[in-house]
Amino acid sequence: SLFKQSMIIQMYNNPALYDACTAHKIDDIPFYENWVNDNGTILELACGTGRIAKHLIESGFNYTGLDLSSVFIDHCRTNFPNGKFTTGDMCDFNLGQKFDLIFIPFNSFLHLYKEEEMTQCLKSIQNHLSDNGKFLLDIFVPDPEFLYRDPDKKYEEMTIIHPNGGECTVWQKNQYKEETEINHIHWFFNRGNSEPMDEYDFDMRMIYPDTMDRVLSDSDFTIEEKWGDYDGEPFNETSLLQLYICSKRS
Repeated sequence: SLFKQSMIIQMYNNPALYDACTAHKIDDIPFYENWVNDNGTILELACGTGRIAKHLIESGFNYTGLDLSSVFIDHCRTNFPNGKFTTGDMCDFNLGQKFDLIFIPFNSFLHLYKEEEMTQCLKSIQNHLSDNGKFLLDIFVPDPEFLYRDPDKKYEEMTIIHPNGGECTVWQKNQYKEETEINHIHWFFNRGNSEPMDEYDFDMRMIYPDTMDRVLSDSDFTIEEKWGDYDGEPFNETSLLQLYICSKRS
């Protein structure tokens, strides 16, 4: 046929494309480095392709990363041989050791769609956190303007350098379901030629600050600090991010 079919792609078995889509994200690295204690152990949940791992491992920290994607974990093992990497589900894992710092970066927690899953994840974290350890969580504040925009319209999300060469514009459509608080997101990769656009679908649970506070508290965490940005600005009603610094409730 003369017409090439557009492809629905899987981001989580495509490290090169995932890296291209997250390459812009560097502003959170100092935040994690700030909370590492020099000879402490670190566990990153949803470590992806090792965007943060790279920095922590190069700084000589004792790092373990866990991710659901075995493709990503293989990628990390190859690229960062000084770290430990394991395939697993952040809702239910057992690594048989305690960590001094556990964190879930860059909205990965929003892939847990139900409160039971969130609670299950936080329980697994409790089981792995040392008594004086810290748990860090980074999620954005849901933005009504984004959630309630026209579901039939494509909006420009970002421009990336495509792994197959050249610039690529990523367009986004979304449809928010209030009753589940889940935002259904659809990406279109436009490489600027007449080729059909690859497409990628994913869901994110929108978690409002009062819900996140409650779920952490119900899971026996003490919220020691809550920041609105990576520089330590206290969280307020204008904040774009919810950054939690938690410890075990004694």
